[in-house]
Amino acid sequence: MSTPLDVNLIRRIAMGDMLRRRAASHGQNEALVEFIDGQRIATDFNTLNQRVNQTVHGLRAKGVKQGDRIAILGANTSQLLTVLLSCFKGGFVAVPVNYVQNPSDVEYNIEHSGAVAVFADENLHPLAAQATANIDREFLLVNLSGKASEPFLDFDALLDGQTHTEIEDIIIEDDDLAQIMYTSGTTAHPKGVMLSHKNIYIATLNTVISLGANKDSTAHPAVLPLFHITAELFALVSLHLGAKVVLQNGFNPATVLALIESEKLEFAILLPLMWKAMLGCPTLEQYDYSSMRIGMYGMAPMDAPTLDQLNQIFGCPFLTGSGQTEITGVATVMDTHWVGQKEGNIWGDGSITSDQAVMDDQGNFLPPGEIGEVVWRCPQVMLGYYRNEEATEEAQAFGWHHSGDIGYIDDDGQFCFVDRKKDIVKSGGENVSSVKVESCILACEGVANVGVIGLPHEHWGEAVTAVVSRKPDAQLDEQSIIDHCKTELGGFETPKRVIILEELPMTATGKVKKHLLRKEYVDLFAGAS
Repeated sequence: MSTPLDVNLIRRIAMGDMLRRRAASHGQNEALVEFIDGQRIATDFNTLNQRVNQTVHGLRAKGVKQGDRIAILGANTSQLLTVLLSCFKGGFVAVPVNYVQNPSDVEYNIEHSGAVAVFADENLHPLAAQATANIDREFLLVNLSGKASEPFLDFDALLDGQTHTEIEDIIIEDDDLAQIMYTSGTTAHPKGVMLSHKNIYIATLNTVISLGANKDSTAHPAVLPLFHITAELFALVSLHLGAKVVLQNGFNPATVLALIESEKLEFAILLPLMWKAMLGCPTLEQYDYSSMRIGMYGMAPMDAPTLDQLNQIFGCPFLTGSGQTEITGVATVMDTHWVGQKEGNIWGDGSITSDQAVMDDQGNFLPPGEIGEVVWRCPQVMLGYYRNEEATEEAQAFGWHHSGDIGYIDDDGQFCFVDRKKDIVKSGGENVSSVKVESCILACEGVANVGVIGLPHEHWGEAVTAVVSRKPDAQLDEQSIIDHCKTELGGFETPKRVIILEELPMTATGKVKKHLLRKEYVDLFAGAS
């Protein structure tokens, strides 16, 4: 008589199963490619899967149990992805940590999540040791890459003697917690976004469909840091399809251009500043970019002239979209049909898994053309904020996830982004989109980046203020930028002041730290009338 199968094993969509399936179907294909000391090192799906299995067995041998939290502090390496996938397969909860935060926030991520193990790159050992020393519990400390040093166990030593047989003795439910990823805090501690196995699994499939990707396609360079949901998601998308991820630590425009040809990359998602840097690279004309199918940009707007140039050089459409950690990355992507046909910061309609609407503060849906907050409802929405019920209820009011992004839906069902709710400048009774002003200023020759903020003003309430960074050797002056804005913007939108700096304060994911600019220049208009 046969033994009845557990229905959970039949239906499960645990993220760890994804790698096992790809090892079975694409075992000899390259999964990860990295360059160490100038040497190209490739890991195929079979090897990656075996190392993940060994890591799970090694962690369990050290007493780490299903449901335990594992903090990961590291750059974009094969070891980092191995540990992340080990968490998914072993039922541990991954806690990717943004290690460029201030040390107190790093410590908060580790303490608040309840992590019992910490993996850290060699150069981050002091940070990890300092953070864990202040927390009253025992930790397993493991070296992620580089040389191990006490009290960190070497990664290879963790795997030494461990079998690479599959992990078959645990059950992972669809809604089991897969990871806690902390959002950037500006005025308070970061919030821990709880994402389930189902959240992440559906998000990878949704992204595949939204991009029109095919099996074995979507090889891409992982340039953005993998502790961020966007980079992590697109790495998992490539692995889910049996394609390779080319790992990069930091951004070098010449290197990425060369990789498109040598690795036959089909897709890349980069910040607008990165795409612009590639267009200005002296080696731009030296390579063949015919493998490229889709380029994406996010985190900030892109001006139309730059988009036109990108399309001509790389010969593929360039799309944007939106999502958040709370919605597991991608909630909406611009359809290629609308590329070049619509003006403004168009994000598209809801992805195939997402309902998208615009809502007012009372929970009423708004008709096309009316500005409100974009809300989403889909199986990718987070389980909630860890140990923060109040913030969870606020973010999920009226049964929808509230993005904090302001805009409207046009007559074609496309969402047009206006601004972050917290970044709208209220000047002289008018609402000014900081994004619209930024897009205008980015088109000025010599401007590398810009952050537009509202500063206290006795007459205007808030004065529109632009803080600009210049390109190397560029000559910029305040009045020329203001004069340019006057030709493109309304009077109430034109900056009252332009501050020119060599560089702007940035997050690790390429966003301008506007809260720091507001604090730095809060008295700029003191006494003005």
